Amino acid sequence: MEKYIIDDRIFTTDFSCNVLKCKGACCTMKGAGGAPLLESETGQIKTVLKTVSRYLCDEKNKIIREEGFTDGSGRELELKSHNDEDCIFSFREDGIARCSFERAFFNKEIEFRKPISCHLFPVRITGKKRNVLRYEEIYECRDAVDEGKEKNIKLIDFLKDSMTREFGKEFYQNLKLKFGKPGC
Repeated sequence: MEKYIIDDRIFTTDFSCNVLKCKGACCTMKGAGGAPLLESETGQIKTVLKTVSRYLCDEKNKIIREEGFTDGSGRELELKSHNDEDCIFSFREDGIARCSFERAFFNKEIEFRKPISCHLFPVRITGKKRNVLRYEEIYECRDAVDEGKEKNIKLIDFLKDSMTREFGKEFYQNLKLKFGKPGC
């Protein structure tokens, strides 16, 4: 636990995403580039590409076929964005941006839920050793903060599944225990 630098706001910020209110804003952030991607995730995406592409419009599928689904390389690797706004893997349904990975995952068509940076959002992992966890506060998530207050859900609790997926159950439990101890 000592090797990580963890933003205190992860424990103190109320947060509960409601996509009906934000309309999938995290998948459609104009000018923000695509979501960070681990090189190891590119192989997983290639494996499920045929399945998730069924949820995408023809234009996005054409871009993926002709240009691929990533931009950058190495530590700067990210999912391609469409028109400098939409994630290349997002689709619209009833005015809401949805994730094709999650749709296929919840339909039990694939086992890859989505890139970890998307699953952990609004927490970002940075640092040369991927050991810095910080809360990325964005205006588009203000309703999630309000809903977290109403439901009394902290960001750390909202992200239990994604934190456990990335760091393991023991890490998550230790993180919760460490935060629960009184400070000096």
